Amino acid sequence: MGLRPKHKEVVSNKAYHEGRIDIRRIGLTLGWYYRKDDGVKRRYPIINAGMIHVGITSHVLGLCIGRRDIFIGRDGLLWKYPKVLLNHTVPTAHDLNKEDLQAWADACARSVIDRITPNSEATVTERSNRRYRKIIRALVEQRILDAASLGYERNARSYARCISSSWTDQDLLNTRHATIRHATLVSLALALEADKAAQLIELAALIEMRVPFVSREAALSIYQQSVSLLARLCPQWWNQGHLCDWNMVGDIDRLFRAQYVRMIEDAWDNGTQFETMGGLALRKLVGDPFAEEQEGEE
Repeated sequence: MGLRPKHKEVVSNKAYHEGRIDIRRIGLTLGWYYRKDDGVKRRYPIINAGMIHVGITSHVLGLCIGRRDIFIGRDGLLWKYPKVLLNHTVPTAHDLNKEDLQAWADACARSVIDRITPNSEATVTERSNRRYRKIIRALVEQRILDAASLGYERNARSYARCISSSWTDQDLLNTRHATIRHATLVSLALALEADKAAQLIELAALIEMRVPFVSREAALSIYQQSVSLLARLCPQWWNQGHLCDWNMVGDIDRLFRAQYVRMIEDAWDNGTQFETMGGLALRKLVGDPFAEEQEGEE
C-alpha cells in the first residue's frame, strides 16, 4: 500500500495509483478511507465496482462495504464524492462468484447513478443503454443463425472470447455502458457490414459522449480503419469474417495490444516519435515544443 499522506481521508493504493490494476476486475481494493467512528480511527477498504459515467467522463466507482459513502477515481486518483450518500449501506461482496459479483457491482452502480445524476438524465441514459444492449443481442443472435445455416456452431460466449479471452457473454451482451470501443470491437467480432457497424458506433458515441460529436461518416471512418488494421494483423478474419476460428489465432484484443507494443519498440529502436510509427504527424500542436527542440539540436 502507498504511504498515507497526513490529513488525507482517502488514499489510493500503489497499484491503482500506478495504473497496474485491471479496472474490469470487480472487487479489487483501490485504496483506503480513513475516518473516526465513535472516537476510534478506522480504515475501510475502497472496493472497485467498475466504471460509471459522470457527465461525459468515465470514472472508476469505489465503495466501502457496510457504508453509504461514494468514491470516484480517475487517472490513478481517488476521492470521496461530496455531499451525497447512498440510500442504503453497501451490501457485502464476500464469497460471491464472478457472475454474482458483477450483479452486485451493477446494482451498486445503478444506486450511485440514481443519487448523483438528475432523474431525467438518469432515466434517458438507462433507456439508451438498454436499447443499445438489445441491439447488440439482436446482432449476435443473427450471426449465430447465419453461422448455423452454414454448418458452424457459434454462441455469444464464442464471439465474446474472440474479442478478449477474459470476456464472457456478459461483457458482450450486457455491458454497463455503451462506448465507442465496445461498439467497434463487437462490430469487428461479428464482421458487420460497414453501414450497420457505423450506425452502432454512432449510437454508442452519442450515449457515451451525451452529444453528437461522432457523425455517421466519422463512425464509418472509425470502422473502416479498424477493419483495415485487423485485416493486416489477421488474414484469417479477413477471409472468414464472423466464422473465423479464433482458437487458432488468439483474440482481437491480443492482436491489437501486440501491434501497439511493436509500434513502441520500433519507435524506440529507430529513435523516432511513437505517434510517427502510428501514422500521425503532429505539426505545431501547442507550439510543438519537441519539434522546436529537435531544430535547436540540429
